[in-house]
Amino acid sequence: MCDKYVIGYWVSERKRQKFNWTDFENVCESAGFQLKMIDVNSSLEKQGPLHVFLHKLTDTQSHAESGDKNAEDIVSRLQEYIAKHPDLIVIDPLDNIRNLRNRCTSYEFIQEGLRFSDVFTPNFVEIKSRDVHEVASTLKKRGIKYPFVCKPLIAYGFSDAHKMMIIFNEKDLKDCQPPCVAQDFINHNAILYKLFVVDERFHVVERPSLKNFYQEDCNSLSTIFFDSHDISKSGSKSKWSILSEEDIPLTMKPNYQVFETIVKSIREIFGLTLVGIDVVIENHTGKYAIIDVNVFPGYDGYPNFFEHLIDSVRKLLVEQGACRQSPKGCTLKKCQSDDLDSGFESDEKRKCSTK
Repeated sequence: MCDKYVIGYWVSERKRQKFNWTDFENVCESAGFQLKMIDVNSSLEKQGPLHVFLHKLTDTQSHAESGDKNAEDIVSRLQEYIAKHPDLIVIDPLDNIRNLRNRCTSYEFIQEGLRFSDVFTPNFVEIKSRDVHEVASTLKKRGIKYPFVCKPLIAYGFSDAHKMMIIFNEKDLKDCQPPCVAQDFINHNAILYKLFVVDERFHVVERPSLKNFYQEDCNSLSTIFFDSHDISKSGSKSKWSILSEEDIPLTMKPNYQVFETIVKSIREIFGLTLVGIDVVIENHTGKYAIIDVNVFPGYDGYPNFFEHLIDSVRKLLVEQGACRQSPKGCTLKKCQSDDLDSGFESDEKRKCSTK
């Protein structure tokens, strides 16, 4: 069946090197797919026919929305091709991805879509002003307490998108760089769970994160500046990730079923095949906080990623055939099955039992 299907792709050279893209080429060849790199600066019609388009064009999309003419041309060219070829499977749809560009927008989507009392996204508000008194008033109205995390409003498309800070008191509000988002800091015992999702499968990797901060820290600490990628990368040894001895007993084992619930919810909310979900467990309530959602993440530590990706492509092609035969049609944007296959491990590849 698959030997006639062409997977066109655009992924940056840096990301291809990180993924060891040659392995994907081998997996595609073994599965009977033709993998073809697309020049997004040229006519896609001349490079077709394509049956699947796999891409990481988040930066290009972001630049287009910021008024970059070349990026606008690329997005327009791609949208025109997709419109002319409704059977083309796009991983992932540009409109769905766009919902994650603005962090406030994505948090609003999560808040509206979650239906579970033990899963939430932390309280947040957009900061638009540099006036400290105005910012303080905005925080008070929204109920944001110190310390809080300050993140860039735009989640991707520029070099500082992951440069964040912890603000401990009103005098340091001057450090905020609007437009940005203030979000309640959740004490989570310096453990971040990265849920890497490939369609109906997901894998959980445990990463280091920021330690707990308390009221007394608001009186003694100044703003902490950090890059979220650096703090939570495998093997990170930041001093801000070292728990105090009294906090260590507060660490909770994650619940596998809750992770399943989160994955199903995020897939339905955003309609994405390739997505990463950052989750922490609040240490004094045991509730699960979704603190960020990312498009086509790095999948570090995800076993058999390429094989699972090809399985998903094959499934989407089969479903597309079913759609063509159905007079009512169907959507490929939402989860097609309640069955999820997942794995869980730490960076050291240790098996972790879950309740």
